Amino acid sequence: MLTAEKLIQTLPYEQQATMHKLREMIIAVDPAIVETVKWGKPVYSRGRNLLSIVPQEKHVDLQIWDGIALCDKFPLIEGDGQKMRHVKVKYKGRNDFKTIGAIITAVLKPVRQAAAAP
Repeated sequence: MLTAEKLIQTLPYEQQATMHKLREMIIAVDPAIVETVKWGKPVYSRGRNLLSIVPQEKHVDLQIWDGIALCDKFPLIEGDGQKMRHVKVKYKGRNDFKTIGAIITAVLKPVRQAAAAP
């Protein structure tokens, strides 16, 4: 079975580094998150799909499955789908990992708290 870790290892080095960083950030916020490979990309879920990381030519898309709900709070979020939005995380150059971490937390914290509630 193809795991996210094995999938990431098949990518070029600079893509691997960015993918690993995002993966580690997601798992740090919610160590109980379920990590699978769907549609050829790592997907993170807790009862429903929440985040995915998708390598592109010059960046990784941190896909936020219900990102529309966070657009007003985080201008770094882009896209125009019905619900899904993304953050472009560049392979080279500067990235605002503090804000990216806050976005990941905003996605995962409510779901994690709901799972912990009696």
